[in-house]
Amino acid sequence: MEDSGRRKNIRVKAKLKVRFKDVAAFISEYTHNISKGGLFVRTSKPCEQQSMVQVVIVIPEIEQEILALGEVIHVVTPEQATEAQPSGMGIELKEIKHEDVQSIETFIKNKLELDKYADGLGRREHRRYEAKIRVRFGSREAMIEEYTHNISHGGIFIRTRKPKDLHERVKIILSHPVTREEMVLDGEVVRVVREKESAALHHPSGMGVRFLTMDKYTREQLEAFINSSYVQNNNHAVAD
Repeated sequence: MEDSGRRKNIRVKAKLKVRFKDVAAFISEYTHNISKGGLFVRTSKPCEQQSMVQVVIVIPEIEQEILALGEVIHVVTPEQATEAQPSGMGIELKEIKHEDVQSIETFIKNKLELDKYADGLGRREHRRYEAKIRVRFGSREAMIEEYTHNISHGGIFIRTRKPKDLHERVKIILSHPVTREEMVLDGEVVRVVREKESAALHHPSGMGVRFLTMDKYTREQLEAFINSSYVQNNNHAVAD
């Protein structure tokens, strides 16, 4: 991969922001695909083959964004998708800055060294990982309502009898009720309503989560993920 300086003169079909479930998923994807010039992006609406796309790769934890130019070379439509091969598109990365590649490799090197050090101390089992919370919606209408009133404004209240602690970092996995596609957002718990407080507050138990990143690219990804018109409904988001 190289940066030839042609990126600004090429018309791109779409801009894609790619996030990973966690650091391990990012390292695996980089080792097996990105470092070799490729990337598979899961989506229910892949672009056509030979389309040029702009890819924004988000490094987990530090939230650094790496910009690259790619070409769609392989497409798996929802009709073709299987459990082993989800719908999406394979992208050949054409251009990426050398210093950006160095940033990725430095990040991975530091993470691996930290893990190795923790192993040596025998403390791996005590390390704290971010909780992953999958949010399912009762219907497409419920998802649209939640997006309109809360998610698009940077947060969500999740009903659960076992909320996380205040200020704890969590990963929210939004599950589309129709396509089963998933989108991951990083968040921080900013409000907690426990069961014993629920009745007094006249509010269901659960936790309010503030999303840590809600920039232009994230909003575009969310809108594509929702991809439906607004319908009023009284359903709410519920955690597994």
